[in-house]
Amino acid sequence: MGTFVVIESSDAAGGSTQTDLLVKRIKKSGYTPHQFHFPQEDEPTGQIIYGKFLRAKNKGHFSKREQALLYVQDFYSRSKEFFAIIDSGKKNVIVSDRYCTSTMVYQTAGMSGKIRKKMMAWLTWLAWEDEPRLPRPDLVIFLDIPVEVALERLKSKKVDYHERRDMLLRFRRSYLRLAKEQGWVTVNAVDAKGESRSREDIHEDIWQITRKTIT
Repeated sequence: MGTFVVIESSDAAGGSTQTDLLVKRIKKSGYTPHQFHFPQEDEPTGQIIYGKFLRAKNKGHFSKREQALLYVQDFYSRSKEFFAIIDSGKKNVIVSDRYCTSTMVYQTAGMSGKIRKKMMAWLTWLAWEDEPRLPRPDLVIFLDIPVEVALERLKSKKVDYHERRDMLLRFRRSYLRLAKEQGWVTVNAVDAKGESRSREDIHEDIWQITRKTIT
C-alpha cells in the first residue's frame, strides 16, 4: 500500500515550499511522489472555488456548509486517483498541500460546544464515513507559525479577508485544536526565541517525520 501525507499550514507558514521540498526528498530517496495542491486552480472544481469565493470581487454569502460542499467537490474529483495510487504499491507517496483537513479547520473556526461537535460530525461523515468516501491520510503534518510572525511576512503583499489578524488568530486556534484531536504532528516554523527557522531546518524535521511513516 502507498502512503498519503498531508501538509497543513497557517497562512505565511511556508506550507507550499515545504511540500515542494518534501516531494524532491521523497523522489531522491527512491520513492515515487505524487504531488497535489488544493484548491486545484487548473481543475473545474477548484476554479469554481476561486471564481465564486476566494477571488470574487463581489462575494456572495456562503454558509459554512455551502463553503464545505464547494471544497469537498474539489477533493472528490481526485478520490479515485488517490485510491488507485495508494493501492499501486508501497513506493508510491501522495503529498498534498492541504486537504479536507483544511476544510474541517476553517469551517469549525470560531465554533465551540455542541455547535462545533455537530459541524465536525457532518464534515467527518461527508469526507470519510459515507460511500463514496475520501481516503484518510496516513500522516498530517501541521506547520505552525505565530500570528505576529505571519503578519510580518504578509506585509509585502495585499492582505485578503483570511489574512487579517483576527482571522489568523481564529484559524490558528482551530488548527491547533484539530491537530490535537486528530493526532497530527506539529512542526514549528519558529525557534524557541520566536525567530523564523530556515526552510532547510524545517524541511529536515518534516522529512524525518515522513520517513518513519513511509518506511
